Amino acid sequence: MVTTEVQPMILLKNVTKIFPGVQALDNVSLDILPGEIHAVLGENGAGKSTLMKILSGIIPKDAGEILLEGKKVHFSSPAEAIEAGVSLVQQELSLIPSLSIAENIFLGRWPVRGLGIDWDKINRDTQELLQRFNIQENPQTPVENLSVAEQQLIEIMKAYSRPTTRVLLLDEPTSALSEEEVERLFGLLAEIKKEGKAIIFISHKLGEALRVADRITVLRDGKKVITVAKEDTSEEDIVFYMTGKRFKRSEPEATGEQAKKEVVLSLRNFSSDEFSAGVNLDVYRGEVLVIFGLIGSGRTTLAQTLFGLRRSKGEFLLERKKVHFSSPAEAIEAGIGYIPEDRRESLVYDLPVFANITLASYQKVARRGILNLDWEYATAQKMIQELQIKTPNIFREVLYLSGGNQQKVLLSRWLVSSPKILIMDEPTRGIDVGSKFEIRNLVKNLAHSGITVIYITSEPLEALEMGDRILVMRNGKVVKAIDNPQETTKSDLLALASGIS
Repeated sequence: MVTTEVQPMILLKNVTKIFPGVQALDNVSLDILPGEIHAVLGENGAGKSTLMKILSGIIPKDAGEILLEGKKVHFSSPAEAIEAGVSLVQQELSLIPSLSIAENIFLGRWPVRGLGIDWDKINRDTQELLQRFNIQENPQTPVENLSVAEQQLIEIMKAYSRPTTRVLLLDEPTSALSEEEVERLFGLLAEIKKEGKAIIFISHKLGEALRVADRITVLRDGKKVITVAKEDTSEEDIVFYMTGKRFKRSEPEATGEQAKKEVVLSLRNFSSDEFSAGVNLDVYRGEVLVIFGLIGSGRTTLAQTLFGLRRSKGEFLLERKKVHFSSPAEAIEAGIGYIPEDRRESLVYDLPVFANITLASYQKVARRGILNLDWEYATAQKMIQELQIKTPNIFREVLYLSGGNQQKVLLSRWLVSSPKILIMDEPTRGIDVGSKFEIRNLVKNLAHSGITVIYITSEPLEALEMGDRILVMRNGKVVKAIDNPQETTKSDLLALASGIS
């Protein structure tokens, strides 16, 4: 159990940072203890990234003090921070793919022997490091041959292995990891913690923060709201601290027998060239059908095939009529919308908010070859109000919106086009907790209005909360259809998805 009686590894006193027109940090005071994993949580724009950039020497603070083991420090560059013992591991990996694991871990500090590099020592030290953290890889394996999860571990080991490192700053380290890979990472952090090093852990996943952290600090609008021991708080409390609002957790609500009598989509032996296992499925009007699976399970491939992005085989019936989509344009015309896992595949970042919202509604925007800008502006303004999209105006480029607001713009696009079926692939990935709750509630409202939602997720808790029914996929196949999610557990879903049941 961490106590506050020991001297902090890092102590921040009234740290302030102002950007033009924005106070990113407002007199933030915080202590990080040795041997502690300290989670820093907050919505997008709360000040988390600014704080990490100041601690790692990327940007300077405007006011306040930072003490490292009781001594005042001021880092004017990342190199100075690393030399002092503070290492940042960012969400975007900085490894060099063509170099080996050993070369990456010791990059910039390769030991020399005589006139050359001591490759034996590099490989030997790397092997010891890999064995210590139970990573079964050859030190000479090129990093490009590793999975994203393994690369993430190597990135952390690279920072950890620097002889000066006393503090690790981890920015969204689990964003691309499966449940099993997250467990492996947490095991690594537990070992690092035992040595008395301090770890600052940033994540949008509150459940993970409550599991791995000793204490949690919440930021909101650049200010510290609270620092609390994990055993003294709950996920619901943290959501309140982060947003200032109490959200009710979405509970799965069966849409009723009447809705289930009307089949809106039927698949019989449905597949594609890259999705060989035939899927047989009926989807009902006004339901939220969750497709749950781990990365590589085939869930995204199925969604892309339904939307005409991949060539399909088998029978596809939409409202009892056979259809075959050779392009997304044909799927849209038939009443199917698709929000991909990566927003960058669908948003046009240089276009303003209003144009992104109306992008899938050309038949309404352009009549007789003339753009109806008045309709576009009024429609965009209406969606901004209804979905509470935070933007200065409808002419702001989407590039400058937060992840959650970008996701709402995408959702608005399909609401304007009035789809019969909306496919959403990982719609809450990488967005802040307030936006997650809002989007989940919007999805429920869509289903109640009669729109069928096919909701893809790799988070078991989200699957259980959102689904009227759940399909579990593994290796390109539907392994189980669950009609009563309330009778299923998170462990059941993971066992089915990983093939250990």
